[in-house]
Amino acid sequence: MRIAILIVLITLGASCQTTQVPEQQTETMETKTPMNHLIRGSGKIVWNDFEGGFYGIEAQGGIRYYPLGSLEEEFRVDGLQVRFELQMKPGVMTTVMWGTPVSVVSMEKISP
Repeated sequence: MRIAILIVLITLGASCQTTQVPEQQTETMETKTPMNHLIRGSGKIVWNDFEGGFYGIEAQGGIRYYPLGSLEEEFRVDGLQVRFELQMKPGVMTTVMWGTPVSVVSMEKISP
């Protein structure tokens, strides 16, 4: 009986832990607000040839963002320089395990 109570207490204690996402620093102009988790900046589109292949966004400074859903066709170009506004999705888990999950609010090409 004591072992069963101990297992229940350990399980409850483990489920009460919280996780915080560390604040990321980049060379881009980023704005994060606690209410909507918006990120503004610039970077490039990168093609990743694993987990079935997908496009990601690599901000200046090397920070990676994984756009949920697919990018519009005009942005599906490896190495394309873009300016973006993204909304973080902190509770979302993905199978690719690459970058921070985000949804694209707006995106525009940057002329070379």
